[in-house]
Formats: sequence, structure tokens, C-alpha cells
Amino acid sequence: MRCPACEHENIPGDDLCAECGMDLAGLDVRVWGVDPEDPLLATPLDELPLKEPLVLGSGSSVAEAVRLMREHHEGCVFVAKEGAELIGVFTERDVVVRVAARGRDPEQTRLQEVMTAGPVVLQRDDPLSWALHRMGIDGFRHVPVLDGKRLHGFLSSRTVLKALLDS
Repeated sequence: MRCPACEHENIPGDDLCAECGMDLAGLDVRVWGVDPEDPLLATPLDELPLKEPLVLGSGSSVAEAVRLMREHHEGCVFVAKEGAELIGVFTERDVVVRVAARGRDPEQTRLQEVMTAGPVVLQRDDPLSWALHRMGIDGFRHVPVLDGKRLHGFLSSRTVLKALLDS
């Protein structure tokens, strides 16, 4: 991505220009095979078929989270306080990297010990282009979508791919 201020060629998705420090976060990032003028990219997330989140409390065990993910064929559970305020996310990758690889007992390990606290979130009125940017740059397959501070649903990479293919 070329900086509009100094013309320095930056890595696509960089938030700041490596040469002059200009904020690049608001600039369009081209996604392979997607027309940046496609009206689908301006679609608010709330108009997409958001998935119903699997939610557990921070004191729940990893074993419970894994059972829930397996039962519902999902790759993550969201960790919330009472009232559905999101505080973390626990993914299949966390099972491998933070639990299994470290020899932790899934029955004894609590989500608060191994979840990703304060995950990146989007709001239900954010456009699909923002979700694509976050998912592409950060490598997320699941992004929580909030209604204010409350967990409203989540966007999965499969949902995004289906929407792009259907358009």
C-alpha cells in the first residue's frame, strides 16, 4: 500500500506508514478478487446472517467449552460477564496452543486462564469492509459483533465467504 503523503510503499494492511508515520488505517485495503466498489462491502454487519454466539462465563472449564464447540460445530466460544458484556474469546487454536501444548488439564483449567481477553470487536452497524479488514489483517476467523457493549452475534469467515460468493 502506497502512502498518499510520502509515496512510501508499505505492507498492505499497515496502520501507519513506515516512512512518515501517517495514519493508513482508514485507507481501503484491496482484498483479492473483491471489487472495492461492490455495494456489499458497505453492508452493515447487522444485515448479514450473523451467527448466534456460544457464551460461557469466565469460570467455566475448558472441557465445558470444548464440549459446547463440538456439540454446535463451532470454532469458538465467547466469554461474557452477567448481562452479556463480552470479556474474552476462546478458540480451537487456544485449545491447542494454550491448553494441550502446555499439558493443562481441560477439566481443571478455567477459561479466564486461557482465553484472549479484550478481543477485537465490531459493532452491528459497521460495514462488511471493516470486518474483512480486521479478519484479513489480524487473521481472525470469528469476530464478535456488539450492540453497544452487549454481544449481539458473531461473523465467521464462512459467512463472509458465502456473502461474497453470493454477490
